[in-house]
Amino acid sequence: MSNDALISVIVPVHNGEKYLPGCLRSVLAQCHENLELIVVDDGSTDGTPSILADFSSRDPRIIRLLTNHEGASAARNAALAEARGEWIMFVDADDELLSSCLLEAVAGCTGSAVDVVTFETGSDPTSIADARDAALLARHRCEAEQIRRTGPRPVLDSAYLGPSIIDESFNTVWNKAYSSAAVARSGARFPVGIHLGEDLLFNLDFVRAAATGCHLSLLGYYYRRDNSGSVTKRFISGKHDELMLVNDSLQQLASDLDSSGLLGAAGYIRAKNAVSSTRDLHHRDCPLPMREKLAAAERYRSSAAHVDLRGLRTVPWVFGAIYNLIGYRTLFFLTGLLAAANRRSTKS
Repeated sequence: MSNDALISVIVPVHNGEKYLPGCLRSVLAQCHENLELIVVDDGSTDGTPSILADFSSRDPRIIRLLTNHEGASAARNAALAEARGEWIMFVDADDELLSSCLLEAVAGCTGSAVDVVTFETGSDPTSIADARDAALLARHRCEAEQIRRTGPRPVLDSAYLGPSIIDESFNTVWNKAYSSAAVARSGARFPVGIHLGEDLLFNLDFVRAAATGCHLSLLGYYYRRDNSGSVTKRFISGKHDELMLVNDSLQQLASDLDSSGLLGAAGYIRAKNAVSSTRDLHHRDCPLPMREKLAAAERYRSSAAHVDLRGLRTVPWVFGAIYNLIGYRTLFFLTGLLAAANRRSTKS
């Protein structure tokens, strides 16, 4: 069962000429036609403006905004101020929507007292063809009706939030559709000046005002992992401090809800961040001498001193148990081995 709800799809872009056309086509090709595609050109100097001019001349659903290279957070905030839809979705300019019925399924949840809808994502290029297989579209269209039968779930519940914190799907905004009414209640906006974890901070503000959520078993979003600009592929000074700042907010939510399960999940992610930051010290472009690398590794390890294993499932529990046993020098050595192995596999 479809619904004619207006959906606002927000795309921030800076110098995105390579992938932007595919991104825009994937949104405009949705079965649900009642959408506004708000594209924010964040000071692009490549062919992005001409691409947007061409697309917008052929489809009036595209709304073009301009920001002066202030970052994705400022661009998204500018779009939020203009969005008129009952649902709000975010798409990165180098990614694509997969199932052409995704927006139709989201719109079908209107009137079901649902504040947030999540869906499946993939990064395997073959998933594009699979998700658009015409033979599967009938099943896609049934997803919203299935939600009506099963009903929404409380958002502020450890059984709902915990797994998404553990698998880090809670960290992103592009795997969700947000009720604009709930966004307005929460006052959620993206923090300008934070470059790592800004999506999670938006979600933390949002969930405090959200009541219920549901999940669509649709492969709805293609996340491109081969972007050379990814923060996982270079050393970023200050990355660890930003990750800890964001994790502090996550732990505060868990504490406010008095949930040991959420505190355990937040602690697990904090330790993972410490490991990731330590591994970054082995990037070829890390300028620190060895003595400063070891000092940084000690600081990173001490920032996540211990993982509370209570309530964690097998894989996070094993990770946390091993993490609790090793010191910063061992962690530095092991992450160095992992980084070297990754470089070898990349070359081959």
